[in-house]
Amino acid sequence: MTLEEQRNIIATFSEMAPRYEGLMNNELNRFWGINYEGFVAQLLEGVHTKPDEVILDIATGTAFIPSYLNKHGKEFKKIIGIDITLSMLQNAKRNLGFRKVEWLSLVCGSAHELPLKAGSVDRAICCLATHHMDAEKLLSNIFTTLKNGGTAHLADAGSSNSWKNGLIRFGIKSLAFLYFLFTENFTRAVAESQSIANIHTIQHWEEMIVAAGFSHLESKEMKSKKFWAPNPIILKFQKREDE
Repeated sequence: MTLEEQRNIIATFSEMAPRYEGLMNNELNRFWGINYEGFVAQLLEGVHTKPDEVILDIATGTAFIPSYLNKHGKEFKKIIGIDITLSMLQNAKRNLGFRKVEWLSLVCGSAHELPLKAGSVDRAICCLATHHMDAEKLLSNIFTTLKNGGTAHLADAGSSNSWKNGLIRFGIKSLAFLYFLFTENFTRAVAESQSIANIHTIQHWEEMIVAAGFSHLESKEMKSKKFWAPNPIILKFQKREDE
């Protein structure tokens, strides 16, 4: 990711921050037939946390996932929410009533340079954000940050094998730009069209996860509501105990 692309992503999500959760509800319902909380529930289905767990929420945004985990009675010691956009974190604090929450730390930083010690978290989560990241760099940083035996959960849009065709990929990128230009704004259109390069097939994700050194991989591909929309994918994997 170039510095210009990073600045554009920050500008995009700074503008979206006050309306982010409502926007996600609308867009996920439109494309996938599921609301934001329903999608997070799919990602975290069957997750059993422990009282001493430290959880990392990458691209935490408005801290929806930390709030979801707390609301649903999941046990943990602490959640660290990291996001590259300060405005998103400010809205997270607003959602929490600006009160100090002992179990949650919000950090402004990049998933490409996680400001955490190696082997310091038990679980890493990243929802609806990997398409704005370099997947291999993200996986490498998750691997470093996780304790041995730690678990990671990722969920986002997936591509199909047809996207490997340069002409088709260009067409999808152009359509994404036009769609978000007319439904949102120019900055969002640029960010989403550039993100097409970071959307991968479920098979490619599986290959990258194994290559990064993870094991116990579980993957699931859901069906989009619209035939033209990419299918959402959900991934769960672990760092080996003996690393």
